[in-house]
Amino acid sequence: MTDRLPEIHSESCDDDIVAYILEIKSRCPADPRVAARLARVLAASGDRIQPRSPFSADVASTGGPSSLSTLLCPLYLRAAGAVVPKLGVPGRPAGGIDCLVQIVGYRSTFGVDEVERLLDASGYAHFMAGGRLAPLDSRMFQLRQQHGAQEVPTLVAASLLSKKLAVGVRNAGLDVRVAPHGNFGKTWTEASGNARLFIEAARLLSINAYPVLTDARFPYQPFIGRKEALLALRHIFRGTESPWLEEHRILCRNLALASTPPEQRERILRATVSDLQDQFYMNVVAQGGSRDGFEQLVESTNSRHDHTLRARDDGFVRFDLDGIRKVLVAWQKRAVVDGALFPDPVGIILMRRPGDWVSRGEPLATVRIDDEAFQGAVNDLEEPIAKTALLPLGPSIEGIKTDE
Repeated sequence: MTDRLPEIHSESCDDDIVAYILEIKSRCPADPRVAARLARVLAASGDRIQPRSPFSADVASTGGPSSLSTLLCPLYLRAAGAVVPKLGVPGRPAGGIDCLVQIVGYRSTFGVDEVERLLDASGYAHFMAGGRLAPLDSRMFQLRQQHGAQEVPTLVAASLLSKKLAVGVRNAGLDVRVAPHGNFGKTWTEASGNARLFIEAARLLSINAYPVLTDARFPYQPFIGRKEALLALRHIFRGTESPWLEEHRILCRNLALASTPPEQRERILRATVSDLQDQFYMNVVAQGGSRDGFEQLVESTNSRHDHTLRARDDGFVRFDLDGIRKVLVAWQKRAVVDGALFPDPVGIILMRRPGDWVSRGEPLATVRIDDEAFQGAVNDLEEPIAKTALLPLGPSIEGIKTDE
């Protein structure tokens, strides 16, 4: 099959790349050999980084709102002594790099020499694809979005693994977020098959792959938004996290554990929140930000949560997570201005969990609006947040409708 596919390379025009994408989508949508071959091509389209340490690791994700895994897992991996070169793409509505660049001065793009210096100095660099690192992957990702090919397993695996090849990651964790809106599996069965494809493609590239399936049907934790993710980190660092947020931190720790060779896991288990905070600030300062800048940002974010969404009726809380995502992404697009790569005009803090019983008028969430021009977002969030259900549905509960 691979021998009959057209060839693409860094000089290919967009039409040729689109033709290749559609060929994969039609003929080999779930082929680990094709994924491995394409990953090599994408990684070879730019420069390569080879960390000096033999122990390099990262945890990527397949997308979906509310998880902090791409922010917390690198901190746990650093606690285990891993070098973490994290090459990513923008997320929607709040990928890891999107959140970090909200900190004044934090840089997201570097030359190869700069990344290597960052890794030598602090062991962790979080930066964007494109430019001189995997530029063809960045181009192909945009074209996949335009042509309905974001969820093709072969292309998803190739994109994820190309970034690991480009920066020399040998231990590749993957948070496979399973939900109807998921990019790498809408059901547990589908996601399991795609995870096995990822493992096999990685094996062909001599990468140790550790995919873990997580339930993305419901919010992982209550802070949703680019700045809100950073506010969540501050709660973790200060020990003021809610039980819901603490459970998510432990999930992220377990993702890091699953992505680490057994002999290194004890160091992750011993890591304290103070250790995580130290690793976080070391990275922020190394990439041009500051501790004061972070603190000022999260204080400002917290103070702007002055809009409250309340339950419309008595019933069970049932947040429409995909609906929330679509609203935030739409308002982020409206806020784009020259020079603003990652606008963040609106954010949410959930106050109840899915499946909880609430009475009409009880507060369900607070909303941050950075500018009066974005007031309409509050109304847009009413439907996916404030509408209650007759039957419970949550991570540990599901009501079954009767015929009566």
